[in-house]
Amino acid sequence: MGLVVLLDTSAFIMGYEAGDVDAEQYTVPAVREELWNGGLPRIRLDTALRTQKLRMLSPIGRYVIDVENTAVELGEMTALSHADKELLALGLQLKAEGKKPIVVSDDYSVQNLADRLGLRHRSLATPGIKRRFEWVVYCPGCRRTFRKPQPGGLCPTCGTELKRKPVRKKPAEGRMDASRGEPGYEGSQPL
Repeated sequence: MGLVVLLDTSAFIMGYEAGDVDAEQYTVPAVREELWNGGLPRIRLDTALRTQKLRMLSPIGRYVIDVENTAVELGEMTALSHADKELLALGLQLKAEGKKPIVVSDDYSVQNLADRLGLRHRSLATPGIKRRFEWVVYCPGCRRTFRKPQPGGLCPTCGTELKRKPVRKKPAEGRMDASRGEPGYEGSQPL
Protein backbone atom coordinates (compact mmCIF):
# COMPACT_ATOMS: atom_id res chain seq x y z
CA MET A 1 0.00 0.00 0.00
CA GLY A 2 2.93 2.37 0.69
CA LEU A 3 1.18 4.11 3.60
CA VAL A 4 3.60 5.98 5.89
CA VAL A 5 3.01 8.07 9.02
CA LEU A 6 5.00 11.28 9.56
CA LEU A 7 5.14 12.40 13.17
CA ASP A 8 5.38 16.02 14.26
CA THR A 9 6.53 17.15 17.71
CA SER A 10 2.91 17.58 18.80
CA ALA A 11 2.20 13.88 18.13
CA PHE A 12 4.70 12.82 20.80
CA ILE A 13 3.50 15.52 23.19
CA MET A 14 -0.09 14.31 22.77
CA GLY A 15 0.87 10.73 23.66
CA TYR A 16 1.34 9.02 20.29
CA GLU A 17 2.79 5.53 20.76
CA ALA A 18 4.60 4.36 17.63
CA GLY A 19 4.50 0.75 18.84
CA ASP A 20 0.69 0.73 18.60
CA VAL A 21 0.69 1.35 14.84
CA ASP A 22 1.53 -1.17 12.14
CA ALA A 23 2.88 1.09 9.39
CA GLU A 24 6.14 2.72 8.37
CA GLN A 25 6.67 5.71 10.65
CA TYR A 26 9.09 8.61 10.22
CA THR A 27 10.15 11.79 11.90
CA VAL A 28 13.00 14.25 11.37
CA PRO A 29 15.98 15.04 13.66
CA ALA A 30 14.65 18.55 14.36
CA VAL A 31 11.55 17.04 16.02
CA ARG A 32 13.78 15.30 18.55
CA GLU A 33 15.56 18.59 19.23
CA GLU A 34 12.22 20.27 20.05
CA LEU A 35 11.45 17.73 22.79
CA TRP A 36 12.83 18.30 26.27
CA ASN A 37 15.55 15.77 27.18
CA GLY A 38 14.20 13.49 29.88
CA GLY A 39 10.56 14.39 29.27
CA LEU A 40 7.96 11.72 28.51
CA PRO A 41 7.46 12.82 24.86
CA ARG A 42 11.23 12.52 24.23
CA ILE A 43 11.26 9.10 25.92
CA ARG A 44 8.41 8.00 23.62
CA LEU A 45 10.37 9.10 20.56
CA ASP A 46 13.67 7.54 21.72
CA THR A 47 11.96 4.25 22.60
CA ALA A 48 10.32 4.09 19.17
CA LEU A 49 13.72 4.70 17.56
CA ARG A 50 15.43 2.03 19.68
CA THR A 51 12.74 -0.54 18.93
CA GLN A 52 12.90 0.40 15.24
CA LYS A 53 9.19 1.24 15.12
CA LEU A 54 10.19 4.73 14.00
CA ARG A 55 12.81 5.94 11.54
CA MET A 56 14.51 9.31 11.64
CA LEU A 57 15.28 10.78 8.23
CA SER A 58 16.34 14.21 6.94
CA PRO A 59 14.67 15.39 3.72
CA ILE A 60 16.52 16.28 0.54
CA GLY A 61 17.14 20.05 0.34
CA ARG A 62 15.04 20.69 -2.77
CA TYR A 63 11.91 19.54 -0.94
CA VAL A 64 12.65 21.94 1.94
CA ILE A 65 12.86 24.75 -0.63
CA ASP A 66 9.48 23.68 -2.09
CA VAL A 67 7.93 23.77 1.40
CA GLU A 68 9.43 27.19 2.16
CA ASN A 69 8.19 28.64 -1.14
CA THR A 70 4.68 27.33 -0.50
CA ALA A 71 4.79 28.62 3.10
CA VAL A 72 5.60 32.10 1.79
CA GLU A 73 2.71 31.88 -0.72
CA LEU A 74 0.27 30.97 2.08
CA GLY A 75 1.69 33.46 4.58
CA GLU A 76 2.64 30.63 6.97
CA MET A 77 6.43 31.09 6.96
CA THR A 78 6.59 32.81 10.36
CA ALA A 79 4.26 30.23 11.96
CA LEU A 80 6.41 27.19 11.08
CA SER A 81 9.41 25.86 12.96
CA HIS A 82 12.45 24.31 11.33
CA ALA A 83 11.10 20.88 12.35
CA ASP A 84 7.71 21.62 10.75
CA LYS A 85 9.31 22.55 7.43
CA GLU A 86 11.58 19.49 7.45
CA LEU A 87 8.72 17.13 8.28
CA LEU A 88 6.57 18.49 5.46
CA ALA A 89 9.55 18.30 3.09
CA LEU A 90 10.02 14.66 4.06
CA GLY A 91 6.35 14.11 3.25
CA LEU A 92 6.87 15.56 -0.23
CA GLN A 93 9.96 13.41 -0.72
CA LEU A 94 8.21 10.20 0.32
CA LYS A 95 5.22 11.09 -1.87
CA ALA A 96 7.59 11.54 -4.83
CA GLU A 97 8.94 8.05 -4.04
CA GLY A 98 5.42 6.63 -4.49
CA LYS A 99 4.43 6.35 -0.83
CA LYS A 100 1.24 7.70 0.73
CA PRO A 101 2.29 9.92 3.66
CA ILE A 102 -0.04 11.02 6.44
CA VAL A 103 1.21 13.95 8.54
CA VAL A 104 0.19 13.56 12.20
CA SER A 105 0.16 17.00 13.82
CA ASP A 106 -2.07 19.13 16.00
CA ASP A 107 -0.45 22.28 14.62
CA TYR A 108 -2.96 24.08 12.38
CA SER A 109 -0.21 25.78 10.35
CA VAL A 110 1.38 22.39 9.62
CA GLN A 111 -2.02 21.01 8.59
CA ASN A 112 -2.72 24.09 6.45
CA LEU A 113 0.55 23.70 4.57
CA ALA A 114 0.23 19.90 4.31
CA ASP A 115 -3.17 20.38 2.71
CA ARG A 116 -1.79 22.85 0.16
CA LEU A 117 1.10 20.48 -0.62
CA GLY A 118 -1.30 17.62 -1.30
CA LEU A 119 -0.35 15.65 1.81
CA ARG A 120 -2.93 13.85 3.95
CA HIS A 121 -3.03 15.07 7.55
CA ARG A 122 -4.58 14.10 10.84
CA SER A 123 -4.61 15.50 14.35
CA LEU A 124 -4.74 13.67 17.67
CA ALA A 125 -6.13 16.15 20.22
CA THR A 126 -7.68 18.93 18.15
CA PRO A 127 -10.46 18.81 15.55
CA GLY A 128 -7.96 19.74 12.84
CA ILE A 129 -8.49 22.19 10.01
CA LYS A 130 -11.67 22.12 7.97
CA ARG A 131 -10.57 24.97 5.72
CA ARG A 132 -7.20 25.90 4.27
CA PHE A 133 -6.28 29.54 4.87
CA GLU A 134 -4.09 31.88 2.90
CA TRP A 135 -2.70 34.57 5.19
CA VAL A 136 -1.50 38.11 4.62
CA VAL A 137 0.81 40.01 6.94
CA TYR A 138 -0.44 43.50 7.76
CA CYS A 139 0.49 46.51 9.84
CA PRO A 140 -2.22 47.56 12.32
CA GLY A 141 -0.56 51.01 12.46
CA CYS A 142 -0.33 52.20 8.86
CA ARG A 143 -2.53 49.42 7.32
CA ARG A 144 0.07 48.28 4.77
CA THR A 145 -0.04 44.62 3.75
CA PHE A 146 2.86 42.35 2.88
CA ARG A 147 2.91 39.02 1.06
CA LYS A 148 6.20 37.99 2.69
CA PRO A 149 7.49 38.16 6.27
CA GLN A 150 9.35 41.38 7.08
CA PRO A 151 12.67 41.53 8.94
CA GLY A 152 12.13 41.46 12.68
CA GLY A 153 8.37 41.19 12.22
CA LEU A 154 8.13 44.99 12.09
CA CYS A 155 6.58 47.30 9.52
CA PRO A 156 9.37 48.87 7.44
CA THR A 157 7.27 52.06 7.12
CA CYS A 158 6.16 52.83 10.68
CA GLY A 159 7.91 50.23 12.86
CA THR A 160 4.70 48.70 14.29
CA GLU A 161 4.70 44.96 15.05
CA LEU A 162 3.07 43.08 12.16
CA LYS A 163 0.09 40.72 12.47
CA ARG A 164 -1.55 38.10 10.22
CA LYS A 165 -5.11 37.72 8.98
CA PRO A 166 -6.71 35.27 6.55
CA VAL A 167 -7.46 36.56 3.07
CA ARG A 168 -8.71 33.36 1.38
CA LYS A 169 -10.33 30.20 2.68
CA LYS A 170 -10.83 26.91 0.84
CA PRO A 171 -12.10 23.56 2.07
CA ALA A 172 -9.30 21.32 3.35
CA GLU A 173 -8.86 18.37 1.01
CA GLY A 174 -6.29 16.20 2.79
CA ARG A 175 -7.96 16.00 6.20
CA MET A 176 -8.51 12.46 7.46
CA ASP A 177 -11.89 12.33 9.11
CA ALA A 178 -13.62 9.52 10.99
CA SER A 179 -17.05 10.82 9.95
CA ARG A 180 -16.18 10.21 6.29
CA GLY A 181 -15.33 6.57 7.00
CA GLU A 182 -11.66 7.08 6.23
CA PRO A 183 -9.66 3.83 6.12
CA GLY A 184 -6.92 3.96 8.69
CA TYR A 185 -8.78 6.25 11.08
CA GLU A 186 -9.61 4.29 14.18
CA GLY A 187 -9.68 5.64 17.71
CA SER A 188 -6.98 8.05 18.79
CA GLN A 189 -4.31 6.56 16.57
CA PRO A 190 -4.05 7.35 12.86
CA LEU A 191 -3.99 3.80 11.55
